[in-house]
Amino acid sequence: MNTQFNERVKQLFGVCLAVLCLASFGASSTESTLDRVTYTRDVAPILNANCVECHRPGEVAPMTMQSYKEVRPWAKSIKEKVSKREMPPWFADPAHGVFANDARLTEEEIDIIVRWVDQGAVRGKPKDMPDLPIFTEGWRMGDPDHIISLPEVNIPAEGEDYFPNLSFTADVPEDRWIRALEIRPSNREVAHHVVIFMNNFGSGGMHSNFDVLGVWSVGTEPNVFPDGTGRRIKKGQRFMTNMHYHPNGTATTDRTRIGLYFGEGELQHEITAQLAGSFTFAIPPGAPNHEEVSSWYVDDDIKIVSFFPHMHWRGKDMKFTAVYPDGRDEILLSVPNYDFDWQLFYYPEELLSVPAGSRIDLVAHYDNSANNPNNPDPTREVRFGTSTTDEMMFGIVEYFYDGDA
Repeated sequence: MNTQFNERVKQLFGVCLAVLCLASFGASSTESTLDRVTYTRDVAPILNANCVECHRPGEVAPMTMQSYKEVRPWAKSIKEKVSKREMPPWFADPAHGVFANDARLTEEEIDIIVRWVDQGAVRGKPKDMPDLPIFTEGWRMGDPDHIISLPEVNIPAEGEDYFPNLSFTADVPEDRWIRALEIRPSNREVAHHVVIFMNNFGSGGMHSNFDVLGVWSVGTEPNVFPDGTGRRIKKGQRFMTNMHYHPNGTATTDRTRIGLYFGEGELQHEITAQLAGSFTFAIPPGAPNHEEVSSWYVDDDIKIVSFFPHMHWRGKDMKFTAVYPDGRDEILLSVPNYDFDWQLFYYPEELLSVPAGSRIDLVAHYDNSANNPNNPDPTREVRFGTSTTDEMMFGIVEYFYDGDA
């Protein structure tokens, strides 16, 4: 009796264990299906929101990311770049300031991409695929209200970097103010940068010696000014450019266009741009951490709209620090790992108020040693120059006078 009872218990226990195992397997299978990351449902929305603007035909990125077929071959590379926060490009230290155009992915977005790749980078259901963002071909901000075409530039096949500085007239039909502008060279295989100066370039006027209207380089977003602010453009106004091209072995041409986006109503605050920095530095041969400091003294109460740090191949880092009249100091922007390949504006989420009598210090460090893989010649002393093998130390600060109209 006891033996039969024990055998019956064993049989029942075995059945129960089998049922539990099957149930567990079913739950696990269902759970893994739900946890599986797919391109169409999970990854494509992240790429559309953060990457496709540059990774599409006609833009600066080397490959497009508009479909699973285009993205899948790059899956491991995408995982590596986003895990290291090398993409999307963003270099501001988050410990100092909050910026409206912060391009960093969230930790959750990075985790989704990493899990997608680790799980085999599956496609997912076609019905989950979101619509692609709508872009205007040739202009990242849509069709401009007015386009200025600069004269065509002939770039030689060989030789040193080419710097044709052009002067041109704004052929706008009447005086207007602009809320944004976009600069587009036609030949970005040889174009390195375009800087446009207002007509008081070098005049030593009250606002600035070098009033910068706009900048284009690889990675530079269109200049978009905060609501109610902008730049005045007068009919027949003259501008100057600083243009830079790299000969690439083939004689070619470039025709740069400037798209203007007009503001409506009254301009509340007129923006100007201070180009602070130094022309007189000398970086010793082999110096691994050479420091340069330059200061800009604020003559009236201002509100800062943006920062634009600029160095060349030896640039390591740059800080913008405000020293206030009461002796306090505050780091406004810190770029601890400067990357010459990406020229970015940094727009504070809230406009920064800086009172009259303050000083803004630029502190930059340079690596002119053989340990810098980008250094073209660690044996030479490096001074200011327009060639990429020379150096620069500039920080553009866009601002307006607090209380002006």
